[in-house]
Amino acid sequence: MLHRMNSAQDPNTSPDKPFGLRSTRQFAVTWGDCDAASVVFYPRYYEWFDACTHAMLDGAGLSHRTLRQTYGLLGTPLVQASAKFMAPSTYGDVIDAESFVSKIVDRGFTVTHRFSVRGRLVVEGEEVRVWAKETGDPARPMKTVDPGPEIRAIIEGR
Repeated sequence: MLHRMNSAQDPNTSPDKPFGLRSTRQFAVTWGDCDAASVVFYPRYYEWFDACTHAMLDGAGLSHRTLRQTYGLLGTPLVQASAKFMAPSTYGDVIDAESFVSKIVDRGFTVTHRFSVRGRLVVEGEEVRVWAKETGDPARPMKTVDPGPEIRAIIEGR
């Protein structure tokens, strides 16, 4: 579910508070998501972060197809990712995932992810992404760009 936050909130006041796009999802942990100790294998969280970010952008009308065809962008390459693991989750758990834009800079943005199980925070993560365009130079095929006012308004929730 996509939510738009009040764009009047100051994005510089707190980097862990939503001020732009925000979305929530729910998904079940399967046996294949777990390691030998029956807890979620940590790389799965990064995969879920990515899926949540793309679902949030898709829900706001910024799918990869739209970014390419309408805005001439390659997409939103990931340049940094981190996670803090607070508690394990295991097979059969249902994860409530909250993702929100927590920071916007000229050529990129940060998405914060909070995953909970039965109200208990199990992992908090962050992705730093940039807006990119093709350069036509095979030695350096893409460059970061300002996405423009229309996209900025969308991710700010205006």
